[in-house]
Amino acid sequence: MTLCTLFAAAQIGGVFPLLCTPYAEDGSLDCATLAKEAAFVADCGADGIIWPAAKDALVYLSPDEERRGLEAIADALDGRGVWFSPCCPGTNTVEVLRRAAVAEAIAAKHPGLRTTMLVRMADDAKCDADYERQYDALADVTKLPVIIQTYNGKSPMPSAKLLIDLAKRHPQTYGWYKVEGTGKEIVPCMKELVAAKPIVKTVFTGWGGRDWLYHYRRVGTRGVISQRPMYADLMVKIWRALEKGEDAADALFAKFMYLRNLEDTIPAPEMRGWNLYVLQKRGVFRNMLSRKRRKSDGRWEVSGISLSDADLAEIEARLSYAISDEGK
Repeated sequence: MTLCTLFAAAQIGGVFPLLCTPYAEDGSLDCATLAKEAAFVADCGADGIIWPAAKDALVYLSPDEERRGLEAIADALDGRGVWFSPCCPGTNTVEVLRRAAVAEAIAAKHPGLRTTMLVRMADDAKCDADYERQYDALADVTKLPVIIQTYNGKSPMPSAKLLIDLAKRHPQTYGWYKVEGTGKEIVPCMKELVAAKPIVKTVFTGWGGRDWLYHYRRVGTRGVISQRPMYADLMVKIWRALEKGEDAADALFAKFMYLRNLEDTIPAPEMRGWNLYVLQKRGVFRNMLSRKRRKSDGRWEVSGISLSDADLAEIEARLSYAISDEGK
């Protein structure tokens, strides 16, 4: 990593939305729309873009589809100055390293693209010793800065001590953390990591940004990673208001939560369901299709969504209030 790249990497922070995955009518990955979504989020002013998201479609994508989707996004973002962060989870360390190698290849092919990667513990890792082996192995093979996500839904959180130690031993690779977990350990972990600056460069808020303002003002986080690309412009406005110390951040965040809370009113997976309607309404997606299951001939069965008149009225009302003036 050059000094220029290292300096730029040290500034990683801000708004990093995860992209939703679009599909064509025949169930194939719609790379053209995926690239359009990446451009939309970049045009909104986001600092970084992440794909693919585990909760969205990762289990439905083949390695070849992942690679083609990542290439399409890289082509769309090359030279824009936004960070592109391929997501590299895995059931084990071998799978994590395989995805990391793809991210490395894309970075090499696109020298004008700022590339990092988002990595969480492999599903079979269960303790700090397992995590340390995985992250040491990754540091041995990558030249990219790595954002570590501290939650995979299957394993305990890594200790703050381990995360700080990794940043000390591999300062060009680690030091950026998206802190998520369960119970009461999230904020203490965040505070310990923030106190370790400059060894730790950035601590991101996760969990869909619910506690974003609290974490920023009371804990010292420096960004948010969330699964809501359709509201990227609103999230950028919140971030810029926070950075300027403006009271407007509170009103903007209230709008963001008004949209977020739609998931309680109209239940839907975090990145599918009516979220696809919002992306379609904003001129990004061509349809609201999701993969469902494989057919006997190996092709994917796809399904759409059905929204009642009441659902549509509620969605439209909240969109009109929250993002009608966001410029998209």
